[in-house]
Amino acid sequence: MKRTMALLLALSAAFGAAGQMAIGSWRDALDYNVVYRVAHAGDRVYAAARGAVFCYDLDYGTLTRLCKGNGLNDVGVATMAYSADDRCLVVAYDNANLDLVADGRTYNISDIKRSDVAGDKRIHSIRFRDGRAYLATGFGVVVLDLTRREIKETWYLGAGGSHTAVYDLAFVADSLYAATGEGLKRVAAAERHPAVTDRWQTDVRLSGLQPLMLEPFAGRLMLAARGADPLSLSLYALADTGWMRWNHGDIASMRSGGGLLTLARNGGVVRYNASLQRYDSIASRDWLDATAHDALTDEHGTLWLGHTWAGLVRLDDTRLNAIHPQGPFTQDNVYRLVPFGQRMMLCPGGHTPTYAAAYLGPNLYTTYGSQWAALDDSQGLLHGTHDLMDAAVNPLDTSEVVAALWGDGVVSIRDNRVVARFDEGNTGGALQPLVAGSYRTLLAGAVAFDRKGDLWTLVSHGTHNLAVRRADGTWEGFPTQALGSTLELDKLVVDSITGYKWFCGRSNMIYVHDGKDRMAKVNPNNGSRLSTDNVTALVQDQSGNLWVGTNKGLKVIYDAYRAFQNGGAGEVSPVICSNIIITNGEFSEYLMAYESVTAIAVDGANRKWVGTANGGLYLLSATGMDQLEHFTVANSPLFSDKIIALGINERTGEVYIGTDQGVQIYRGTATYATSMPQSEVFAFPNPVKPDYDGPIAIKGFTRNGIVHITDAAGHTVYSTTANGGQAVWYGRNHKGERVASGVYYVFASDETGGNRSVAKILVVR
Repeated sequence: MKRTMALLLALSAAFGAAGQMAIGSWRDALDYNVVYRVAHAGDRVYAAARGAVFCYDLDYGTLTRLCKGNGLNDVGVATMAYSADDRCLVVAYDNANLDLVADGRTYNISDIKRSDVAGDKRIHSIRFRDGRAYLATGFGVVVLDLTRREIKETWYLGAGGSHTAVYDLAFVADSLYAATGEGLKRVAAAERHPAVTDRWQTDVRLSGLQPLMLEPFAGRLMLAARGADPLSLSLYALADTGWMRWNHGDIASMRSGGGLLTLARNGGVVRYNASLQRYDSIASRDWLDATAHDALTDEHGTLWLGHTWAGLVRLDDTRLNAIHPQGPFTQDNVYRLVPFGQRMMLCPGGHTPTYAAAYLGPNLYTTYGSQWAALDDSQGLLHGTHDLMDAAVNPLDTSEVVAALWGDGVVSIRDNRVVARFDEGNTGGALQPLVAGSYRTLLAGAVAFDRKGDLWTLVSHGTHNLAVRRADGTWEGFPTQALGSTLELDKLVVDSITGYKWFCGRSNMIYVHDGKDRMAKVNPNNGSRLSTDNVTALVQDQSGNLWVGTNKGLKVIYDAYRAFQNGGAGEVSPVICSNIIITNGEFSEYLMAYESVTAIAVDGANRKWVGTANGGLYLLSATGMDQLEHFTVANSPLFSDKIIALGINERTGEVYIGTDQGVQIYRGTATYATSMPQSEVFAFPNPVKPDYDGPIAIKGFTRNGIVHITDAAGHTVYSTTANGGQAVWYGRNHKGERVASGVYYVFASDETGGNRSVAKILVVR
């Protein structure tokens, strides 16, 4: 049963990644390239990445993702361990939450997370004995009964029974050892009252050292402790005559297994035999180095690494083989999500809240189906650069992507290969850097193409905050001193109706430029009844209205055409930033007035997806008057209530959600549509099987088409209106009753009755 369940989970995960997502379902797009902890489980190996866990099946060679909403209950993995005797995987999270994965089910233990213990509650390590898990935490030891799945005891090992950090535990012979903030302590393993602090003895021979790692090996205790050098650990072995110092270095982990002691160190892995003689040393194999956060040797002698960038790595004969699920190599950072057709581009750069460089490695990750592709910088054009902030696809040549670098200008990318970099030297001075003595920086914060194929770029500081590369390749910079002398800018919208360029950044102001010689400022509090301090997001919807995210909710600009009515020399514009007033019975309030908005995206039905700093993700109607969804950590698989970026796949309606805990995807009900229907209208799932009672997505309609579903005799069983280019049917008639088996026909037309479309759906009961 266990093997069948593992196989089914693997197949399910593979289908979810590569096939159609069901409406209302979630999947992750996490970074599985950095693995912090490895656990061997007989026929499987578990690997803990930052946000989740994945499992490699040794017999079938399949990978199964375990993340929040798909086998786990939280994000931010602190550590994990597997008990072979209990067939149980224990996953501990940064917030002290716990999951037990056993018998194909997951059991959540949230007692430590919910406890009123003051200070650090982090779980540092997990040990097993006699059906119990012993958790070393920031305040003491917590004993967990794995059979009853409940906490049995808590031991406070500090002086007088006070809290003290416990970093690791180890059972050796008849003793239990604890590496604590007050030194190495020992108690008899058979002690009936280990919660009594006086029963523990402190090893005074290690005075001046901070023990951090413990490991039983060859019948004795191995210890890693920090001394005067904070970057190096001293390794000791406990012998009959006392402690023997036998090694030192920057040790990341110390694990026993397969008759060997395996050390993960900077620069490779070193293994020792029972006599503490070096067995072997692995620095690299072929092209892959062996630098690891964790390393262990299983009972068959196979070496497994939790690699620093290649995922789970297996030493096979003389080769290191990298194993991990597909995902962007973002190191859990996402700054902006940029959609284009079926693609989604992830920009992992950024800046600090004060607009200083974050110095994150420059890259761009692009989806192709379920695969993520990184940049090829074989020419070295990104060498020495950092913080890739934004990207845009050339509408006249979709093989070209242009990206903005916070500090180094603009780069041109073709087929994921960086082919050119632009700065003041090769743009005729159009891109103007900030120069102060020997210091120079070209802070390109955002890029966008207009319909003519002209590329517009925002540059912070300097005298020219807006520049353009024309479709013919020529560059031009626009003096913008009239708007201010030290503008810091990172948000740009090219108005689809007027062609105006709207932009903003750190200040509580919106700027507009006509792309020629007129410019103006828009006060976000002009015409607003709710004063705000910061403009945080800017997007244009399908009606041409500009939606403005602020630190106190949403505002809307309906009169963008009036931008230059007060002149075009930097004056404050009469444009109004309107509040939306929501009425609930006798009470009225401003839309999302208590939320700090961080991101806005418009879906195919012109609805607004709104991300917030601490309140999760909202879905609002096209006008903003109705709240359709509100996803939070508490009521959904959402990784975090802190949303950083949003992007929508216009073909599928999938909403990409960038959080501070990684990226995930939600399948929405709306897709983008044009005034003409697609060549084929299709439904998913189709056929509808007897055990399926969920939503059926029907795609390919004209925008907001009127949809009728009929039976074979031509009787209408259901009617609805498409959200953008997609309609949803739950396989029921107008009375809410499930329809019988048979073929059902889908007809759709626009509001004028033209552009009729047809599709068939087979329902099997």
